[in-house]
Amino acid sequence: MLGIIRVLTTDDDNVLLEHGKRMWETHQVKTITKCIKDQPNGIYDNESEMIAIPKIIALADEFMKRDEIDAITISCAADPGLDELRSLTDFPILGAGACGAMAACLVGQQVAVIGITDQIPLTIEKGLEDQFHSYRYDPTLRKTTDLRSPDAKEKLLAVAQDAIADGADVILFACTGFSTIRLKDYLVTHIDIPVIDLVEAQATVYELIKRGEEIG
Repeated sequence: MLGIIRVLTTDDDNVLLEHGKRMWETHQVKTITKCIKDQPNGIYDNESEMIAIPKIIALADEFMKRDEIDAITISCAADPGLDELRSLTDFPILGAGACGAMAACLVGQQVAVIGITDQIPLTIEKGLEDQFHSYRYDPTLRKTTDLRSPDAKEKLLAVAQDAIADGADVILFACTGFSTIRLKDYLVTHIDIPVIDLVEAQATVYELIKRGEEIG
């Protein structure tokens, strides 16, 4: 079972459990989800990330003590705390951004990343290495709440099409909020290159880990 760490504090189970539900829908991966405390706005700058990392480490430690959990994922595009956790334990620790980059590199050579922040998350850029094509975002979609606007999907389709016109052969999301609005389902009906959703990518990598354990 996969333990999911959400970096947005919420008491709303529809929000808290949405990533786990998506992983079950697409990969039948069983999950347990918990969120860090006292960060209702999640991680949005360097200061909020530094405050969150000790909480992420503590939550991961809690997960590792549960016999039914055999891997943990930080379901955030920026992978806060990923390097710190991996330096502390050999327990399988995943991150949404790192998983997305890995998946994208398997299906394309020119990976265009689309998100909502000014800059590409560092773990995604590092993971793509020389397969990184470009990073793009729509200037009117800068917060996850903006993704609820009725024309958000159309705007992000235009961003993706622009990348394709410039030579991209795969689209990688850099925002887990794109999964919430089912952006991949919309894009694949309009473009003919692979689209990598970060939530689905975490489930894919978890499955690969499990298969490796079975083979080994």
